[in-house]
Amino acid sequence: MATRRTLPSASTFTSALQVYANRAEVSRLSTGSHRLDQLLGCIEPSRFYLLFGSGKEKISDRLLYRLMVETIKKSTGHVIYMLCGNYRRDRTTFDSEMLLGLLEADDLDVEASLGRIHIIGVFSEAQLMNAPTLVEETIKQVGNVRLITVQQISKLFYSESAIGFEDRTEFTGIISRLKELCTLHQISLVASCEAKRKRSLNPEPMGGSYLRHAVNVMVYLREMKGGEVSAQLVKHFDKMRAGKRVRLNGEEEEALGRITRDSMRGRIQDQMRHLRGGYREALKQDMMQTAFDSVWLDWNTEQGAMIYAQVVSVLDLLNLTGVLANRREITALKQRVEALENRDAD
Repeated sequence: MATRRTLPSASTFTSALQVYANRAEVSRLSTGSHRLDQLLGCIEPSRFYLLFGSGKEKISDRLLYRLMVETIKKSTGHVIYMLCGNYRRDRTTFDSEMLLGLLEADDLDVEASLGRIHIIGVFSEAQLMNAPTLVEETIKQVGNVRLITVQQISKLFYSESAIGFEDRTEFTGIISRLKELCTLHQISLVASCEAKRKRSLNPEPMGGSYLRHAVNVMVYLREMKGGEVSAQLVKHFDKMRAGKRVRLNGEEEEALGRITRDSMRGRIQDQMRHLRGGYREALKQDMMQTAFDSVWLDWNTEQGAMIYAQVVSVLDLLNLTGVLANRREITALKQRVEALENRDAD
């Protein structure tokens, strides 16, 4: 007699919808730049991010320091910072002055903040091969690690000044082990490195094909005139290639909330003039244009409130004010209707 097979009551597969729902609930880290966060979708745990650029500019290294400070500022977790530099040639230095300046600029307790940043220095290929073990020991010791940053992750094995005592294949084991630790403990991994010194429309990081394959997100950073930085998204696990111009010095329009009242007022007024000259004239119905003029008056009256609001986008502020104006008119109409109904009842 044939036996009937019983199927499991619950599916062992996870739907794409459930995956995205789970990702939406995950706490992400900020780079300190609103525009860069938009480009990257912030920094997710268990993901490997690679920031690379010109060896002269070191923009990617500077961004690592800002990311560490943002993590300390907005979470209770710890940060592991790994410095890769050959002590014989082409040194990579720890910029303590920059780190302290960023901590002080954000009014953080310097001593307490530094106590949550754990530094691992590696100065040879052999030391880098042992670094994942040191990282694992630190994670077990402090417990709540939110971020691992690696400054110049590929320099010891791939730079022109690399000594070459160890086989480059050992580099793949280092990357694999760091990724494994981050996946196991839900930690974000962000590293910097230099770009290959060749002219190409598609910039590539220095670190071999395995590094390019292993990372989840790659961003090419290039310094522009006027203090701006061009951020080009080269690779992302669920985003298309794109680019943005950002500022990493705390003066970005939509970055760190350090916008002066005068500059915010100017942005609001510019956007208002743009909408009045273009959007209003494109409205086909006279009643819509009249409604716009009414909302314009409320915008003009409530500029002071919008300037002090903790909302970044000017359009969001204008829309919020318009919504409030609509609510005011609806309330007034309801009061009139209620008054008319009460009069008829009498």
